[in-house]
This record gives sequence, structure tokens and C-alpha cells, in this order.
Amino acid sequence: MRESLLPARLRWLGLLGSALTAASAHLAGSATDRGPGWAVGVGLWLLGAGGLVAVWWRLRAVTAPGWLLATGALWAVPLLLAPPLGSTDIYAYACQGEIAAAGLDPYAVGPDALPCRWLNRVAPSWRETPAPYGSLWLLVEEFAARVSGGHLPLAVTMLRLVAIGGTLLATAAGARLARHCAGDPARVVWLGAIGPLPLVHVVSGAHNDALLAGLVVLGLLAAVELRTVPARLAVAGVAFGAAASVKATALVVVPFALAVVPWARTGRRRIAAGVVLAGATLGSFLLLAGVTGHGLGFVRTWPATAGSVQWSSIPTGIGMAVGYGLRAAGRPEAFGSAVEVARLLGLAVLGGVLLLAWRRALRGGVAVAVPAAGVALLATALLGPVFYAWYALAGIAVLAATAAPRGRLGVLLDAGSAGLVFLTLPDSLGLVTRTKLPGALLDLLLTGWLLARRAGRRPTRPARPARPPAGRSGESAGRGSRAGGRVDGFSASAPGRFRMLVRRPRLVLGRSPELAGDSRTVLGRVDAWRRRQIRALLGRRRIRALLGRRRSPV
Repeated sequence: MRESLLPARLRWLGLLGSALTAASAHLAGSATDRGPGWAVGVGLWLLGAGGLVAVWWRLRAVTAPGWLLATGALWAVPLLLAPPLGSTDIYAYACQGEIAAAGLDPYAVGPDALPCRWLNRVAPSWRETPAPYGSLWLLVEEFAARVSGGHLPLAVTMLRLVAIGGTLLATAAGARLARHCAGDPARVVWLGAIGPLPLVHVVSGAHNDALLAGLVVLGLLAAVELRTVPARLAVAGVAFGAAASVKATALVVVPFALAVVPWARTGRRRIAAGVVLAGATLGSFLLLAGVTGHGLGFVRTWPATAGSVQWSSIPTGIGMAVGYGLRAAGRPEAFGSAVEVARLLGLAVLGGVLLLAWRRALRGGVAVAVPAAGVALLATALLGPVFYAWYALAGIAVLAATAAPRGRLGVLLDAGSAGLVFLTLPDSLGLVTRTKLPGALLDLLLTGWLLARRAGRRPTRPARPARPPAGRSGESAGRGSRAGGRVDGFSASAPGRFRMLVRRPRLVLGRSPELAGDSRTVLGRVDAWRRRQIRALLGRRRIRALLGRRRSPV
């Protein structure tokens, strides 16, 4: 009886943690006014957020999506009634909306040009910086500014509702997408909707990455579930184009939509599908840019965010570690160059990661392509020049719809999504700015450890088995080749043989007469797109066997 009441008790304990977190926003949420209660507010932040993470973690075994969603809605209430937490970007959004409503170009001037009525709440680094976002998000900002009528709390509420709507869209689409990816709808809600990261940076902070996440997951679902191929590609392209009109990083998902459309697996069909998908994506993107009147001005303002040098971005952290070493060697002027070179190398590594993920997605179908798309989004965030906690929202939303990774990788994803909340304090002060040297060294050590582990796990190519003598019968050769539980160098277990059969059918059928003899088993366990090749190989083997019998002496 006690165990049956445990989830209900955890629900109310989570509400207490959310209330303490919201209280910290009143005491320590201002980035400009640190009163005597600031230290108390930070203590409440650590206590409330830590308790919320602990309670949320205990609910990971709950399998009722509706109950989890209702719990998340309850936890969101205190945060909706409190000032923003962890970031002041929402004030910059409101000011950019006022600029657009006043008829100025948000891509040409910053909030100080109007000046914005809430300029004192905007971070100093954003007061003179033009907007780096796409035309759809500028339309949202302008709408919030016009509806609020100059009242900041109303503008903040409107932006929060849009961000929550994006998260709900990602949750609804992700729950349906999970059916095609061997995922769990309850995990979609638990990880992507009611976790500490969306509660703090979506419900409270209203970051536009939530809307991006909803549109990306919707596009992947359309590519998987709609009946006709043209509808799949068109709707997916429109969703991806709208997501790119929020942030251009959404474009990395577009190639993965081809991998979830079975019709587009062959060469010519893949090219045709790619043309339709790219046309729909680019067309919707340009249409939004033209209809809103903002055009493509974000192209020249997008690099403005790269001015922040923080170790939360792995390439930037490695460059900082090298730069600190050069400083110690008497070359302080080389610090900036080291960071820039490391960032360029990071972009090169990102390109390789995206290419490998896409190649794997093309070979595996929906169950592999969707997780690969989530990994691509996370890699784009982590290997970019700048990384903030909310940049991970889109990648986590996609991965939540897939089967949970096993072992340490799954724990790392879940714990990492919760730990990102603690990168900032309630007043948006980033802890990464206070831990530059240790954080940079941590990035360097982590990268070295991963490379060393990767090199240690590189498989060695097994020795090729010798061919049996010409005079040896097929029966004795088959017996001799099964030494040690292996058949001609391949695993004797059925899963191992058939995995190798799908990848290299000619080699397996040529070396394993036992496996090639049962054509029904062979053709029933491999993908349809390999059957023609295997049938041809089996046919040639039978012809050769028949000719050999006719030539043999009586």
C-alpha cells in the first residue's frame, strides 16, 4: 500500500521543490539588483532545484503519460507566477519585439536604439546586439509586444505560453513517433516535458529552442506517419523550414528525414525525394522571410553569439586550455587564436559526426534514423562555438521519442539533462564564467579520455581462415570449419550469421554451405532489399552443384 502511494507523494514533494525554486527567483532572480536576500535566494535555488531533480528521477519508472503530464503541469504553476530563472533572454525577446512593432529592423539595431522600456533588465551584452533569430521567432516576439501593450509581465507570459506550446507539440508528436521507434510515450513526457531542464528553461525562461524542438519532432513524425510519399516530404519540409525560421541549426535534421521514408532508399528515388524535401524546406523558409518582411538579415547577425568564450562548448574549452598553456609559456596574445583554431576543428569534427550519423541512418530505417537525428542535434549544440543549457532541448526532445539507450549511456543522457540546470544561477550568472580554467582542463581531459577509449576499443581484424584442400569433401570441410563454435570465421549463433548475411551476403553464402542450403530461412530473416541478390547467389550455387554432379564419374 505504501508503494502504491509513492508516486502521489513524490508529486507533492516535486511541487514543494518547484515552489522553493520559484521563491529563489524573487530573492535572487535579478541580474542588476542583488539585495541582502541574494545569498538566501541562491540557497533556495540549490535546495529547490536539487529536490526537484531527485523527485523527478524517482518518477522515471512511472508508465502513465497522462499522470506524468498532469504532474508536470502542477509543478509548472509556481514557476509561471515567478520572475524568469536562469537567463534574462526573455527580456531581450520582449525588447526585440518592441523594435519590430515600432517599425525598426531588429537585424540592424539592438534594444538600446528604441530604447526599449525594459532595457535595464536586458543583459549588457544584448543591449546593442541585433537579433540573431529567424523571421518566425521575430514574428512571435512582435506579437507578444503588441498584445502586451507595454506591460512586461504580460509580454513575458505570452512568450512563455508560446514556449510551452512548443514543448507540448514536441510531446504529442514524440509520443506518436515513439510507436515507430520502439520508444515509450511515458519517457517522452518524463524526459522531454516535465524534466528540470524544460521546467526551468521553457516554463520559466521561455527559450525559443522549445518551439524549434516542437517543429523538428513534428517534421520527423510527418516523414514517418503520413500515407503518401509527397505528403510526407512536403509536410516535413514545411515543418523543418519553420523550425529553421526560429534557429538555423534545425537544418541539420533535414537529411535524416530521407532515411525514415522507405521509398527513398534507392539512388534515384533518394535524389528525387531529396529535391522535394529540400524544395519544401527552402520554400517555407523563404516564404516566412518574405511574408514577415524581415528577410534573411539573421545571416549577418547570427555570428554575434560567438563572442562568448565559455568552456561549456567542448571545442572552445579545448582552445581555452591550449590558450592558458600558451599564456604560461609567455604567449598571452595567442589565446584568441587558439580558441578560433579549436572552434574550426570542432566544426570539422561536427561535419564528420553528421556524415557518419546520416550514413548509419540510411542503413537502419526509422528506429535508427530518429535517434541519429537526435544525436546530430546534440552534437551541433555541443560542438558549436557556444553552448548554453537550453541548446540541448531539441536534441533531448528527439531522443526522448526513441528507445532509451542502455547502460551508462542512458544514465548519462538522463542525468546530463538534469545537471544542465545547474550551469546557471537564478540571476542568469553562468557558473562556467567563474570556472574557466578548471572547466577548460576538464574538456581537455574528457576529450583525451574519449579518444584513448575509442582507440582501445578498435576491433582487430580476425585472420582469414585457410581454404580446405581440394580433395576434402564438403561434409568434412563443414565439420572442420565449425571449430570453436564458429562457421567459416563467422559466429555460429543465428543473430551473428544473419547480421553478417545482410551486410556481406556473397561472402557468407560462399563460405557457409550449411547456411546457404536452407533458402527459406535465409530469405525470411533478411531485409527485402537484399533478397534479390541472395536469390541470385543461391541460384548460381545450385547450378554449380548440378553441373558438378553431371561431371563426376559414375
